[in-house]
Amino acid sequence: MLDQRYITFQILSKTKSYTKTAEKLFITQPAVTQQIKSLENELNLKLVNYQQPLLQITKDGQKLAEFINNINVQSNKFIHQLKETPKKRKLVFGSTRSVAIFMTPNIIKKLENQFHNIECVVTNTNEILKMIDNGKLDFAILEGNFNKQKYSYHVIKDEQFICVAGIDNPLASNKTFKIQELLKQNLLLREMGSGTRFIFANWLESLNITENDFNKVINVNEPTVINNLLQNNLGISFMYKSLAEKEINAGHLKEIKIKGLDIVRPINLVALKNNYFNELVNLIE
Repeated sequence: MLDQRYITFQILSKTKSYTKTAEKLFITQPAVTQQIKSLENELNLKLVNYQQPLLQITKDGQKLAEFINNINVQSNKFIHQLKETPKKRKLVFGSTRSVAIFMTPNIIKKLENQFHNIECVVTNTNEILKMIDNGKLDFAILEGNFNKQKYSYHVIKDEQFICVAGIDNPLASNKTFKIQELLKQNLLLREMGSGTRFIFANWLESLNITENDFNKVINVNEPTVINNLLQNNLGISFMYKSLAEKEINAGHLKEIKIKGLDIVRPINLVALKNNYFNELVNLIE
């Protein structure tokens, strides 16, 4: 276990305040300052730059705070795991909304014999990464971008990113379109912070186009609602093919071929570094 100085520094890295850190630890502000100075001297590293009233954590300090958080989360999970009997094992994992629809049911089916309680949290990529950092999730299934230096990850599937419209949309043909030919359409998109929204925005940027160049942007945080709106001919959307495959096969939606849209993105199992839940990869694949 880490000594108190590391815990103090971790809290300081979050609060950016000696006063607030002291309040959280029920000690005096000079005691906080003394612990940080002692840690800096022992490590021979500058961890904090403080020019009142601004406190900044150095790059070395940020790396150390991240390491401390990882150690604390993993230690707590490991001790909790030791105390649990196999019949009471609990698993909490996360999934983005897009992935949840076509992958999560199968994942739960594969893991249900390994755990007494399984909880799946479905939200966007940004929120899931925060929950992993805070130890609230054992792992997550993500399609969005994340810091590959910060997390352990394993690709479990590659997924094609496509344009989709309702079968009655004038674009629903076998023709291949240029993206400029779609700009008069309404654009149905996931909320900001979602992985699919980020992928689409980056692709548009590479073409010197923005979302605002379309006729109208409609934001919806549920993929199933987007599919329903597409079937009612309210516009077009961009998503993973698996998300619309059922409706495409049933003849309710149509994949729209777009010149230059050739995006395949990996779906990853993501966890904190050295997380013992990485062993579940073999069960999920």
